[in-house]
Amino acid sequence: MIVTASANFTRPADTTAYASGDLVANSTTAGSVTPLSFAPTMNAGGVLKVRRAYIYKTNTGVTNSTFRLHLYTASPTVSNGDNGAFVTNQHATYLGYIEVVVGLAFAAAAAGWGAATIGAEMAANVAAAPTLYGLLEARGAYTPGNAEVITVTIEAEVV
Repeated sequence: MIVTASANFTRPADTTAYASGDLVANSTTAGSVTPLSFAPTMNAGGVLKVRRAYIYKTNTGVTNSTFRLHLYTASPTVSNGDNGAFVTNQHATYLGYIEVVVGLAFAAAAAGWGAATIGAEMAANVAAAPTLYGLLEARGAYTPGNAEVITVTIEAEVV
């Protein structure tokens, strides 16, 4: 069975450019960063195999608009806030990442898709905790929109 789950956040009200390796988040304060939370609707138990991710953002700019979606089985904490270096110590709950190039500009937004870059998919036993968590990392010198909304959707298979 294929399932999807979406989460979004509004980034801070500024247009300060990111450097590659910076955290893209809802707050400039590390203790106030809220990770993306994905709760796919599925049958009880089983394994969730994340296949790809979709990013939709309300800023139409696509220059250097490449992001890395890091996925975890427990809510991660970060050492820095938005536009600081991406640093987290949740190695035990880390699943992997999906690189997403947001290269399609539309009239009022931009979007892009990506698939797992290492291996075919990321698998998580979600019998006890069916929620996955995500953090975004900029992978280029991306200039964001003021208070832009970023929505991330994951697509997975339940087996």
